[in-house]
Amino acid sequence: DAQESRGLGDVYKRQDQDKEDRIEDQFRQIRANLSSEINQGLAEVERDGDSIIIRLAEQGSFSSGLALLQASFMDLLDNVGASLAGASGLIQIEGHTDNVPMGFGSRYRDNWDLSSARSASVADYLLESGYVSPGNMVVMGLADTRPLQSNDSALGRAANRRIEIIVKND
Repeated sequence: DAQESRGLGDVYKRQDQDKEDRIEDQFRQIRANLSSEINQGLAEVERDGDSIIIRLAEQGSFSSGLALLQASFMDLLDNVGASLAGASGLIQIEGHTDNVPMGFGSRYRDNWDLSSARSASVADYLLESGYVSPGNMVVMGLADTRPLQSNDSALGRAANRRIEIIVKND
């Protein structure tokens, strides 16, 4: 019994190592595919446990207060989409905003609406372009609830306005 239990432990360790190797390979591949965008400051790619986070800067992505994709952002999304091809795991697309309230007469009620609409725009683009399958994706609007920097400066607010595409390898 002890030998059988040790054998099972080895199997689980091997499965864990295989999973770790697969995630690390995927992480390296995504970083390599987006190396140009990373060097230009348009994207960051990092690991958080079993998840891979692709963080896209808001610069050139959407017009202020709108969720319509800019043409220049579509090129970046094409490269991101291509790097996601064959990704195993759930793809979670998060929209983030700064804490500046929406202006009077805005199309969106608040930053919750705006962040949700922006993440949905990115999801639609990735789906319509065939990079991700519909059953593999979740869209979230998080407004200003997860800032990367303080909203007290223009630079901090710019960093907080972003899209994050997270590959969840649970």
